[in-house]
Amino acid sequence: MFRSKTANRRKHWWRVLNVGQKKILFLGIALLVCLLFVLGVLISYSYRATQYDVESVVAGDPITALYDYDNNFIAALPNVRYVSVRWEDLPENLVDAFVAREDEDFFHHKGIVYSAVIRSILKNISSMRYEQGASTITMQLTRNVFEMQGKTLDRKMIEVFVARRIEERFDKKTILVQYLNRIYFGQNCYGVGAAAAHYFGKHVKDLSLSECAVLAGLVRGPSIFNPRRSMESAVVVKRETLQRMLALHFITEQEYKEAIESPIVLADEPAEAAQAHTYLTQWVNGEMQQLEQAVGERSVGMAIVTTFDLALQQYVEEAAERALVLVENRLSPYPEAWESLSDTPEQVLANKQFFAKPKRPADFKVRGDSNDFNGLLQCCVLVLDGRPNHAGEVMAVTSGRGVADGVNRWKQNVQPGRNAAPILFCATGMQHSANSYILTKDVQTTGEKTGYQNVAAFYRSLLPDLELPAEQNASALYQGQFPMPRLDLARVLFSIRNGGRGYDFYAVNSVWSRARYQLHNHVRRMNPEWIQRQAANTVASLSPFIYKTEKIAMLSEPLADNSGCWAMVSNANGVTVFVWMGFDSPDTPGADSSSLRSLMQRSSLMLARELHREARNRLIARTAKK
Repeated sequence: MFRSKTANRRKHWWRVLNVGQKKILFLGIALLVCLLFVLGVLISYSYRATQYDVESVVAGDPITALYDYDNNFIAALPNVRYVSVRWEDLPENLVDAFVAREDEDFFHHKGIVYSAVIRSILKNISSMRYEQGASTITMQLTRNVFEMQGKTLDRKMIEVFVARRIEERFDKKTILVQYLNRIYFGQNCYGVGAAAAHYFGKHVKDLSLSECAVLAGLVRGPSIFNPRRSMESAVVVKRETLQRMLALHFITEQEYKEAIESPIVLADEPAEAAQAHTYLTQWVNGEMQQLEQAVGERSVGMAIVTTFDLALQQYVEEAAERALVLVENRLSPYPEAWESLSDTPEQVLANKQFFAKPKRPADFKVRGDSNDFNGLLQCCVLVLDGRPNHAGEVMAVTSGRGVADGVNRWKQNVQPGRNAAPILFCATGMQHSANSYILTKDVQTTGEKTGYQNVAAFYRSLLPDLELPAEQNASALYQGQFPMPRLDLARVLFSIRNGGRGYDFYAVNSVWSRARYQLHNHVRRMNPEWIQRQAANTVASLSPFIYKTEKIAMLSEPLADNSGCWAMVSNANGVTVFVWMGFDSPDTPGADSSSLRSLMQRSSLMLARELHREARNRLIARTAKK
């Protein structure tokens, strides 16, 4: 009786509701569930936002750190083209230009324009993809400081809540200044201060209305609207910015017309070398410019992991200076490391006498206590890993007597002379199957048999930008009497010694952001056959290559035009070392001295052999450690 009565009561209670009331009840429950869900989401994102330290917004300028292959700290890269500015430095036109382009309600909202965010979210949900961002300047600053990755709804929600916290913590002036100090303007320029100096050679406070409009438009696409790359695109984005400023009554009609008619005048681009303070940073700066599309728009403070061997680099720099001092004959003892390179005590004694006997030219300048490198004997070293899956990795590099002179000599030209003979022989070998056409002692006849057009075409297939002698001066082509960058000469010789494949020399292995997102990772690929393998292998066994042992080949020849001596020591699938020793100018006193030239040739070869042995030992130790 009791159970039946209870069941009837329950049934009766539910039945007292009509269809409309049931619908209202259902909708009420659904609405309550939705509200609880939304509240839960808001609480969740609000909590997650508290995990971000908003004091990072005004943190000191972070360094970009360089590490070797084993994650040993090498140096702090200079914050390339970075200049911090204050609110007092900003001209009104610059502030107005960025507000007009990026966030016209910046001084009125609390970090978020909710209507725009809701509209963006609904649009993205309806299209099932990320189409609209609705980012304010505060939200862009949030994204930059905390490196929020990916175009997702989750990231956008976090960005909104963190931006709200930033607005609560800092005033508008601080937010705008930090934004302008952090954003990327292309060409390794971080912040408006660096951009003003780089593009216009001015302090920020001295920028004209036209220049402010250029910079405000540039940040929307640093690789597209860069005036150094496309003046036409820069003019277009400048006009668009000025039109927005006029529409918002930030400028008058007269100011608009004058700015439109004002040409974009760029300052001379500063030298890349001025940014380097070690040989390693000098090399990496060059590579990072090529990686600008991948990592350039990130904030400064990256970690760059390289292929350099820091201990080997320090050894190379010390050994190179010892070799130069020996040529200069400044009462320097014969290097102990060279003694073990000789087969007998008699050879050691002969080498010591070789460096002690010759007289140096009377006007030959030697290095003193100052950093005056002008007219000094110089030396460049490049140590490369040639192992499978590592070929082309730079282990150590120097580009002169001291990086303070700001010269990267690997990019400068020399006349290769007989050091280019292997390239000529490869051209011959690709034209003729019989090796009888290659006369290693007579490059002139070899070139004539191959033909100027064939030799020139082969050079252009390898190095299309090379300026070759005209056909009426074919002899200069065959004998290597034409300008060629040292690095290109090294690349071709490295290819010949490594089966003819073309390798790009690189040191940047991976790049990581401040938040440890990987921005770049070098992808090893099957390098194309740059030179026909059979021709390369044949030429690698011929003079002027000399084999000390069965596997270790050496090349040691003077360069043409009194520009020094070139040495190469290499073992296939192993280490390759290039050494150039000479003068920056063939007119330098002593450059035409035959005795000095013989000293440079012997010293550069012995140095290359010493460094080759040291680098091989380093690789063996590295492999054993693993």
